[in-house]
Amino acid sequence: MKIDRNSALPLYYQLKEILKEEIDLGKYKPGDQIPSENELATILNISRNTAKEAIATLVSEGILYRIQGKGTFVSEKKIFNSLKEDFSFSSEFKTSGPGLVTKVIFAEEIPEVPEMLDYLKLKESTELFRIQRLRTFDNVPFALQTSYIPKFFCPNLLSFNLEERPLFEILKENFEIKFGYFTERLTCVKADKYEAGLLRVKKNEPLFFLTRKTYTQSDEIIEVVRSFMPGDRCEFSFNCGEQVSIELNQKSIQELGCL
Repeated sequence: MKIDRNSALPLYYQLKEILKEEIDLGKYKPGDQIPSENELATILNISRNTAKEAIATLVSEGILYRIQGKGTFVSEKKIFNSLKEDFSFSSEFKTSGPGLVTKVIFAEEIPEVPEMLDYLKLKESTELFRIQRLRTFDNVPFALQTSYIPKFFCPNLLSFNLEERPLFEILKENFEIKFGYFTERLTCVKADKYEAGLLRVKKNEPLFFLTRKTYTQSDEIIEVVRSFMPGDRCEFSFNCGEQVSIELNQKSIQELGCL
């Protein structure tokens, strides 16, 4: 642990990055207590205010948490990584133990919804399955997902146990669906009353809103899923090639007076 006083980076920021690196490398594990502000100030020969600012920033980012009268501790790692080259949501957790639980809120057959049919690029009227699932990890809800699937791909889908088996496993093994690729779109929204209740957050708290379209090898959309995830419980990583496209919401920028 060393501070570079010749660096252009502020001292508090250097300390913040040092602590994050030590946590990433496993020196401090979830639940471990880190040195106090006074101890860090003494070790690094910096002011207590500098140490306090670094720790406060990490607390606000959810990396550390405080217990009054006891100290500052390392938070549990955030529980979801997405935007990856993997079709199955559940496969993200194969190495995470039995803590992942899926609860089906509802699974129903619905008549044609013009907007959704257009979204699915379906030219003819057809029935859809609408399935909403709540994902929890160690009893903490972290994703509310609603899937829309054309019935003609999998006529008796609702007869399967959608809590015990991953949806994509059922589609692949029981209906011989050959998956081709998917697209994802990520934005941020505020939780409404319904979402807040299921995800155990306050109304209007920020949520990640991830929309995924999954295509078959014949370029047909097999599923559209919309996922709401609390911002303080989730993080995203991706590795999908060298090019990354960032689309600006021009309307929002104009409203903020940035253009």
